[in-house]
Amino acid sequence: MDFSRLEGENIVLRKAVFDDYKSIFKHVWSDKDIYELMLFDPIYDEEDAKKRINEIIEIQKNTYTYFVALKDSDEVIGLCGINEVSKGIFEETGICLSKEYQSKGYGKELLSMLLDLAFNKLFAKTFVYAYFKDNIKSKMLAIHFGFKYSHTEEMIRSWDNKKVIVEYCTLNDEDYKKQKNKA
Repeated sequence: MDFSRLEGENIVLRKAVFDDYKSIFKHVWSDKDIYELMLFDPIYDEEDAKKRINEIIEIQKNTYTYFVALKDSDEVIGLCGINEVSKGIFEETGICLSKEYQSKGYGKELLSMLLDLAFNKLFAKTFVYAYFKDNIKSKMLAIHFGFKYSHTEEMIRSWDNKKVIVEYCTLNDEDYKKQKNKA
């Protein structure tokens, strides 16, 4: 099956095209505040954004990584992805929305779409979700979907050598189905 485009009520998870560098650069890549809550490094130069978009396009050919676009305008406002780390165990590879689109329900819709992909289409047994300990919005998202705390790890972020604390939580297929049935 082709999972290169996933449509939700308000957003679309889709593969990047070259011209997307403009909106992802504006909304995400150049925003250092967003990158304070991520492992990836920010970009402050449009030429570097053009290089990164080409790298992303290549990566997206063989992965479940997406740009998040508004359904009505197709403007890119974020990025996300999942990866199968071992048979039946998927983890999110990063979820990020532009600050101007946070706290509007897009994060819930986005994570719901990723969980649907993992559990209903790729037959995951477990989904692993991680966030920086001080990222309250991300933690609240995990709680909303019924994730259970697993463990905490300390990491050194490569782009600025800052020590970060990452909390991990999991959701198994049985709990996912129970949660879906309640909704």
